[in-house]
Amino acid sequence: MDPDRRRRRHRQQAGTTLIELLVSTLIIGLVLVLMVGAFSTGVLDTALAKRNTAVAAAVQYELEKIGAAAYSATPAEYSECFAVDNPQRPATVAYGGSCPRSAELRADITESDVQAGVQQWTVSIRTYPALGAVGSPVSVYKVNR
Repeated sequence: MDPDRRRRRHRQQAGTTLIELLVSTLIIGLVLVLMVGAFSTGVLDTALAKRNTAVAAAVQYELEKIGAAAYSATPAEYSECFAVDNPQRPATVAYGGSCPRSAELRADITESDVQAGVQQWTVSIRTYPALGAVGSPVSVYKVNR
């Protein structure tokens, strides 16, 4: 093989073309966009699952509290504030009142008389401080025996 031919072939294979650089940059960009999208979706799913677990626990807590309390002819409506990230006791406030700064959920508990000796207690959970409803209200009946 003559030296000129060898140099020409070496020069043709020496570097990458602009097209090759653009294609590789496009592929890397697509991979990064997909990875960021998957990560942010996972973070959002985790936050929603944590909130939904806290809502279920708050509803269960309130239903057990209503069931354990003695029947009262003159019940008072109230709200309780729950901190999702802090393991602290719920703070009881006036119905619809302001919660402490650490609270992320507020349970509003209302009572209505269905008939003589029968009360319907309803637990509604809201995010706090934005006060957006979370899920559907849950009701339970309490009978004077």
